Amino acid sequence: MENASKALIIAGAILLAILIIALGVYIFNQAKSTTNMDELSNQQVQAHNNTFENYEGKINGTQAKALIDAVRNNNQTMPDLGDIYVEISGITVTGVSGATKDNSQLSSIKNAFATTSQYTVTITEYQTAEGQYKGYVTKIKVSNP
Repeated sequence: MENASKALIIAGAILLAILIIALGVYIFNQAKSTTNMDELSNQQVQAHNNTFENYEGKINGTQAKALIDAVRNNNQTMPDLGDIYVEISGITVTGVSGATKDNSQLSSIKNAFATTSQYTVTITEYQTAEGQYKGYVTKIKVSNP
């Protein structure tokens, strides 16, 4: 009888050890998948921002028009990401002052670009608020030097 009770105690201890190991593996896998989601989010932010960062620096008027099209497309198709504002400097456009996200004003800005002129593009703001859209481009400045 003593041997049977000792065998049951040993079997219970083994089952408890297996349960603790399985719980540890489960917690490890959950933490690992959370890290992978953060990496995926960073990749999505970088891919989105690359669309606009590729225009940063000196560009010609045709590229400036393409940038405005990309901003308009972003503002229309991805409203969840937040709108991107465009600020112009050294370019006179009737009815546009300061930064704008309005499609009709963006069209006016696009039409004001001369294809043979040079423009300087700088990204002036990124989303800083905590949340799923942190790091996304929110404001671009186009200037005519």
